[in-house]
Amino acid sequence: MTVTWPTRMDHDTAAYWEGLREGKLVLCRCKQCETWIHPPRGRCPECWSDEIGHESPAGKATLYSYLIQPTAPKQPPEVIGWAELDEQKELFVVAPIEGMPLDNVEIGVRLTLGFRAAGGTNLPMFHTGEPE
Repeated sequence: MTVTWPTRMDHDTAAYWEGLREGKLVLCRCKQCETWIHPPRGRCPECWSDEIGHESPAGKATLYSYLIQPTAPKQPPEVIGWAELDEQKELFVVAPIEGMPLDNVEIGVRLTLGFRAAGGTNLPMFHTGEPE
């Protein structure tokens, strides 16, 4: 089965998917109260403003939670993490975590944003530690 991204692009998600194609993580941010918003929405969940802009976070995060995801046959499973971005409490990006042994996943470890090519675009992933 071939997956092509995005599976659904609309007015609210277009900047996110266009950013990924360019190798950038672009998230919604309220112009009124400056709340970061992810997944993308057309209205701020904090102040209900519909004045939504788009910005790129710095790409630093902390592992908040995770699951071990089975993959294709004869492929090792991978860690899928809830990465809490430094920009705001409870601003999560769910993505694969590379460089973390399956038998030693540590909540609270520092992560750095990266990208992996998939289905004609780039998808976010995180790796442990600081960039080299």
